[in-house]
Amino acid sequence: MSNSNEEMKIGGIILCGGESSRMNYPKALLPVGNELMLQRVVRIVSSVVSPLIVIASREQELPALSKSVTIVYDRETAAGPLSAIGHGLEVLKDQCDAAYVTGCDTPLIQAEFMQMIISRLGKNQLAMVREGKWVHPLAAVYRTSLVELIQQLLSENKRRPLDLAETVETCFLDVEELREVDPELQGLQNINTREQYLNLLREMELDTSTDLPFE
Repeated sequence: MSNSNEEMKIGGIILCGGESSRMNYPKALLPVGNELMLQRVVRIVSSVVSPLIVIASREQELPALSKSVTIVYDRETAAGPLSAIGHGLEVLKDQCDAAYVTGCDTPLIQAEFMQMIISRLGKNQLAMVREGKWVHPLAAVYRTSLVELIQQLLSENKRRPLDLAETVETCFLDVEELREVDPELQGLQNINTREQYLNLLREMELDTSTDLPFE
């Protein structure tokens, strides 16, 4: 599939360095069918954008990934998503005009979902999904030219992606628009707890064929 938006090169960033504290098991390594969760997200995201990087913590165990995927390690521990996004954009700035950003815990993300968000970037610096009062910084497209501004915000201890979105020209895409391609908004479904993971397996009819990695 095309990874351009008005002739722009769009890469991808998957954030994977969280502590998985609510799951009490590495989310990236959870089985989903014949793949592990990170492998699944990488496969879907890479069908839309390229190049693709995964940002992980240094002590983190990762599953085998395609050689086309670049693994980048956090500079700071538990520094928050804006720091990781800025690091990823810095890595991609000479290769891409912008990057689609997601987490490793969105196994139901779909190509059409990503493409709609990408299509809204236009001349904006950021396109981000909004759901009522909430925004989804990991369902968004960021221009790589934002690197210096992100570094400035971090130096001012402004660490929320919303701080960035409120500073630059941002297209906020309402979730109701996304329902055209993803009626149940599955692309926004994060798997954070064991209960959510078990529900996911039931939804995908994988609950009886999956060997759970925990009791």
